[in-house]
Amino acid sequence: MRNSSIADRDPCPYRIIEDIGGAFAFGAIGGGVWHFGKGAWNSPKGSRLTGAISNTAARAPIMGGQFAVWGGLFACCDCTLSAIRQKEDPWNSIVSGAATGGILAARAGPKAMASAAVVGGVILALIEGMGIWMNNYFAMPPPGMEDQMAASVGPPANDITAPPTTGGLGMIPTGLSSVGRRATRQQPSTLTMGDDGFDAGGHETTFSTGGGSGGDEDRKGGWWPFRS
Repeated sequence: MRNSSIADRDPCPYRIIEDIGGAFAFGAIGGGVWHFGKGAWNSPKGSRLTGAISNTAARAPIMGGQFAVWGGLFACCDCTLSAIRQKEDPWNSIVSGAATGGILAARAGPKAMASAAVVGGVILALIEGMGIWMNNYFAMPPPGMEDQMAASVGPPANDITAPPTTGGLGMIPTGLSSVGRRATRQQPSTLTMGDDGFDAGGHETTFSTGGGSGGDEDRKGGWWPFRS
């Protein structure tokens, strides 16, 4: 009688017809099965099939009509609450169920009317609660899906235990390579290649073979240890 989602339901003028037809079909089919078994049970031997068919034909449409009346009143109450509150939520169904039960039991007195209203509200609350639970349960990912999603993301950027993905310098783990790059930036290079050979960072390179007393002679003779 009710669809799986509130948002998927038809607009209110057509919802009433839909609920009446669905309730009649539900009551006629369910009542037909029930009264078929009941007629076969109560009929004498030799005429059980005939008695079951007769009982079904007599009682199933009546039960379908009763369900149709209930569905029509429920749909009218639901549409009225939706128009007043300007929203579609489970509370409309719960209050509509209570109102429908109370209206159908109004001829039996106030006490029976209140009792039927409480029963109708509780039944609709259970139905709506079960529907919400089932929607949330089937919306959750399977138990192993979270692990697969975490594995698909891959290791962190600084994971030194991760296997290399490229050749050459890619063999160095990401964490160690970043540390090496920082150290290289902090220590400037002191040996560069110039036009005439190696340049020691702009400073003159001298070689000495003796102690401090031979410093002048070394500067005069250059790097050649034997004087001319």
